[in-house]
Amino acid sequence: MRHCRRNKAGLVASLLISMCLTAIAHADTEASAQTLKTVEELQKAIKAILDNNHVPGAGIALVAKDHIIWAGGVGKADLAGNKDVTADTVFRVGSISKSFVAAALLKLQEEARLTVDAPAKEIVPEIEIRNPWEQTHPVRLANLLEHTAGFDDMHLNEVYNVQDPPDISLREVFRRFPKPQEVRWPPSTRMAYSNPGYGLAGYVIEKVTGRPFEDYIQDAILTPLGMTHASFRLTEANRGLLAQGYDGNPPHAVPYMNIYLRPAGDLKSSPAEMARFVQMMLNRGSLGELQLLKPESVRRMETPRTTLAARAELKNGYGLGDYATLDHPVKEYGHDGGISGFISTYRYMPEEGLGYVVLLNSTVSGEALRKINDLVFDYLTSGLPRPKQPAIKLTPNQLEDFVGYYQPANPRNQLLAFVGLLLGGDRVFLDHGVLYRKGFPRGKREALIPVSANEFRLEKQPEASMVFCNAEDGTRLLTGGGLYEERTSPTWPVLRLMLIITCLVLMLSSFLFALAWFPRKVLGRMKDVPHLHVRALPLLAVLALAAAVVFFFRLMGGPNPGARNLDSEAFCAATWLFALLSLGSLLAALRSFRLEIRPGVRAHSLLVSLACCGIAGYLAYWGLLGLRMWAY
Repeated sequence: MRHCRRNKAGLVASLLISMCLTAIAHADTEASAQTLKTVEELQKAIKAILDNNHVPGAGIALVAKDHIIWAGGVGKADLAGNKDVTADTVFRVGSISKSFVAAALLKLQEEARLTVDAPAKEIVPEIEIRNPWEQTHPVRLANLLEHTAGFDDMHLNEVYNVQDPPDISLREVFRRFPKPQEVRWPPSTRMAYSNPGYGLAGYVIEKVTGRPFEDYIQDAILTPLGMTHASFRLTEANRGLLAQGYDGNPPHAVPYMNIYLRPAGDLKSSPAEMARFVQMMLNRGSLGELQLLKPESVRRMETPRTTLAARAELKNGYGLGDYATLDHPVKEYGHDGGISGFISTYRYMPEEGLGYVVLLNSTVSGEALRKINDLVFDYLTSGLPRPKQPAIKLTPNQLEDFVGYYQPANPRNQLLAFVGLLLGGDRVFLDHGVLYRKGFPRGKREALIPVSANEFRLEKQPEASMVFCNAEDGTRLLTGGGLYEERTSPTWPVLRLMLIITCLVLMLSSFLFALAWFPRKVLGRMKDVPHLHVRALPLLAVLALAAAVVFFFRLMGGPNPGARNLDSEAFCAATWLFALLSLGSLLAALRSFRLEIRPGVRAHSLLVSLACCGIAGYLAYWGLLGLRMWAY
């Protein structure tokens, strides 16, 4: 269900010879992207990427407006059964499901049964949406579909359904997990990816049609398109065609896990069937004699309208279950998807009349998906013109107006908002008349190419991807798509980061300090040294925090981070233990002023204790102290 533009980094080979072979293979693959002439050569290059990244198989479709160029598979759908991927192999396509939910709602709008500009509370008043700005900024259906309602993303215990029936009602899901529906800022201002918004959109379909959303989408979208095995349900018809999902290196099978927010990510489909959906989008809502959607509905899917960036005339971003991507020299539309064991994408280029589908049965490497996307794009568009939106000349005074530090202000997951504040943000500056953006605290310097008075693109992008504009309170913004940053003084962000780093360095120094006294203690050479607890308590506090970090990453890397298990309970206990030991170590250090103890030991223990208390306070402020992941 995740937005797979945020995929895990690829694994680095541990042996030198493997690294060399991988580098050679990558070089060959990238060279072949420019020289591939046949589908067979493309298949061979895709297989090399799969092998290099330890991905068992891929379902691929190459699409033109009037025909399917090729649909098929490379590699294995099931390693244990030695089953090949084919054009009809079914994959879990994750968040690509959102495109079908949006298409269904637009179909209902065409039938005059709703309008996507209607406030959600008018249609589903029984669902509690806590919006302090309801009078001036109601949550509309379009906000749900454009991720601009201000909702948090799903909480950890709302991800996988391991205890309830697979078809648990969506209304019961919202009753049981109400926290993400707390609006965090005025709707229709900024975009933050939210799966619960699409869960609610699916419920709207049920409320309007009086039918399960799965049934309506099946009858109104999937069946008319000839997507006979595609379904939001796991059926007997598609179960036998479903690929096995994998993770890890070497690949290990992951179990099929039901999810609560089914409209957001539970569609299953094959490359051949997804190709029909792409064809329909290329043909502006039609497929053969079928007119599934009106052309204006397809254009609405592609067009963001409910953000400040859109109102500042930026045309590219997240529309209704469909978004523009500018990763390649030609603008593409589509969606990515990811769910346990699978990652996927579909892309199409309306003006060029071309598109493609890439479905992988492994989550081990988002790099593999990116490389295959690049390969397929180059193969399809070889020889086609690749124009860029022309740059314009802005004066130094005009560019100077954009200079400053911009801090992220649209966290997808509120639980981890502090990470963006510490390590996110951009410094925008002028250098020899060119405007640059550089990530804070350390990032790549990128030239911002002006294409209008306030719209900019990066050097390799074909069109504008960001815009400088003002929020309703006058704050200067750098925004576009999932980017939403507010200009502010860099003093506190820099000071905050320096304080955190200083605290962590002091805490780590307790390990070095322990190297001097702990072996002597073990060997019995400190029997006459009093007050060892002044030295030991800060070290124990740091060890408790280290344990909490280990348990946290074990949970995040596991199949169900929201499960109540030994790791989640240990994380909760370790954070409380860290806080208690931090406070105890500070009290011991302060009391040591009345004790006979070496000044250097006292000073070091006091500094480490203060650092631990500072970090404990920071964690408490962000709600991480004693966090019960199974209840979040």
